[in-house]
Amino acid sequence: MHNLEWRPPLLSEVGAPSVRSAIAHRSIAFPAMDCVGTVLSSVALTPTIRAIRLQLDRPDFQFWPGQSVWPRFQRDGKQFSKIYSIASSPSRCPEIELCVSRVGWSSAYLQDLPVGGTIALRGPYGLMTLTQIPDRPRLYIAEGSGIAPLKSQIDWLYEQGFDQRVWLVQANPETPDCLPYEAYWRSLSQQWSLFRYLPTRSGQIRQTLVQSGIDLAAVDIDICAVGDRPAQLQDVVGLLGAKLDQVRSESFYAF
Repeated sequence: MHNLEWRPPLLSEVGAPSVRSAIAHRSIAFPAMDCVGTVLSSVALTPTIRAIRLQLDRPDFQFWPGQSVWPRFQRDGKQFSKIYSIASSPSRCPEIELCVSRVGWSSAYLQDLPVGGTIALRGPYGLMTLTQIPDRPRLYIAEGSGIAPLKSQIDWLYEQGFDQRVWLVQANPETPDCLPYEAYWRSLSQQWSLFRYLPTRSGQIRQTLVQSGIDLAAVDIDICAVGDRPAQLQDVVGLLGAKLDQVRSESFYAF
């Protein structure tokens, strides 16, 4: 296992030509395919969450920011799949990053894979994505490893030179004082003047939003968290003035 310093890539270092090209043809849906991922690194982000970088054996693998893959597991002679959102930008393909919280046997299996270990997976899947450059400011709200699909979107927007404001409100119920990618977000906020990072605690998200001064009626909002928390957070932003037809959410579950 490795522990590494995270920093946002410079704009000169990245590009997403395949996705940029696809933007001109918005009906494109990248086909799901079977792949084998080889672990390049496994980095502790918090005591319970790891970032796992995989090199896929399919150079033609592509996805929209916010999409997911289904790793395949074997247990007691049976095969299981569980969805994991991709935390990296599409510009990194055929390399992808997963943000995995150790909450059950499948996540423990992934976290315990050694560098050089492999896992079969299929993807991409998922609908809470960006398939074009947005034309409005964006607010992201994440708890725990729910940061993964939102990070994919934020990284991609940064690479595209997105010219609207972007806010990230982040909490982590498992380790409230230790947030995944926290140093990364603080560094990004120094490089990208339109990005504002708002770390908080799960019980203080409403207060953080009020204090931020964001006009919630004027932004598009994506929320990702565990279980019924996205529904609760939708209620919070709705009561603060968000238009619910501009709010999307995604839940994840542990096993």
